[in-house]
Amino acid sequence: MRVVYTRHFVRMFEGCGKTEQQMIYNAVEETLKYITSGQAAHGLRIKKLHKRIYEARVTIALRLAYFKENDTIKFFCVGNHDDIARSLKRQM
Repeated sequence: MRVVYTRHFVRMFEGCGKTEQQMIYNAVEETLKYITSGQAAHGLRIKKLHKRIYEARVTIALRLAYFKENDTIKFFCVGNHDDIARSLKRQM
């Protein structure tokens, strides 16, 4: 499986504090484990937003969005609910 981080994702990630960055990193790792094994870690919430677009909840206010395409997982947004909604409009 190949993992890709868009420039938008990286820019938003770098704008977060160190604590949030660590939580995002952990959520990405747990999401990848979920995708490969099918078992979610306690507290990981994955929600299907569109045909191939998913959202993983990092905290109550912080989420990350990704889509699956064959054997590639592309993380394209990290932020709050409104950030994800804006990014979805760009993706579609």
